[in-house]
Amino acid sequence: MTAHLTAEQVYARMARLPFFVVLMRPTPLYNWDSDAGRELMRAHLQWQLELEDEGRLLAAGPLNYGRPTTEDHPIVNAGGMYIIAAESLADAERIAAQEPFGVAGWRTHVVCTWLLNEGVVRDSAAPVVDRFGPRT
Repeated sequence: MTAHLTAEQVYARMARLPFFVVLMRPTPLYNWDSDAGRELMRAHLQWQLELEDEGRLLAAGPLNYGRPTTEDHPIVNAGGMYIIAAESLADAERIAAQEPFGVAGWRTHVVCTWLLNEGVVRDSAAPVVDRFGPRT
């Protein structure tokens, strides 16, 4: 266990890496168990792999292990999320607007700012922000 740290030592360890969390919510059109839905899922996953190949995507995946929920809550009712680095909120919104389910009207999205402060991914996430994050 870490020895008792002063407030200054604790704050000095905060990564303060700016990312954007995109929460995706299905619309009434959403039906991935159809031919069109399976193609949109393929396109969606390819789109995310392209963001990953670009080096911009920190993480992505379904929420609640993909189990749908009927609760009317902006997070719990989200079907999935992804975390990206972008220069600004407007840039993150521009990227999110290209997601294939959203383009087809099968999902909506909400983009939230997020600071990665603690965690084992801090060191690997820093180069992502250096490359794609806000310019100072």
